[in-house]
Amino acid sequence: MPKGGRAKKKLALPPGGAVQGKRVGDVRSLLPGAAASDDRVCWRFTHVDHDGPWGFDSMDPATLCEVLTKLRDCETMTLNELRTTRRFFKEYDLPGGLSRDAVARLAAIGFGDATKIQRLEFTGTQRLYGFLVDNIFHVLWWDPSHQVYPSKLKHT
Repeated sequence: MPKGGRAKKKLALPPGGAVQGKRVGDVRSLLPGAAASDDRVCWRFTHVDHDGPWGFDSMDPATLCEVLTKLRDCETMTLNELRTTRRFFKEYDLPGGLSRDAVARLAAIGFGDATKIQRLEFTGTQRLYGFLVDNIFHVLWWDPSHQVYPSKLKHT
């Protein structure tokens, strides 16, 4: 008997031959492409900064659908493929060119000692910022107006 003195319950299988030819309990057999997804880019939303100026609360439904579609499309890519799409993916050393507000906000939410931040560029000025750890992009900010890392105009 296992610790605690109780025997573990076994999962009941459907009667008859209902499970013949199927794998039971392993979701990888049910999701297309899941077996090869270990090195694919994926997302975590645990650290989304809802209280700062770059939260998702002002995002309209159409934009949210566009963002989710782009994120879904990125999930087909390996980390190396994502990194080589230079216009879409960039990594910045911190504090680098981050705005003063962004640097202050990182400190306020406990990421003041971070040395890099990554971003995904969407349409026009829209950016999604976060931290890339292995193949997991930890989403932090939605920046629809290009305020987190404002670009400097050339020849000005």
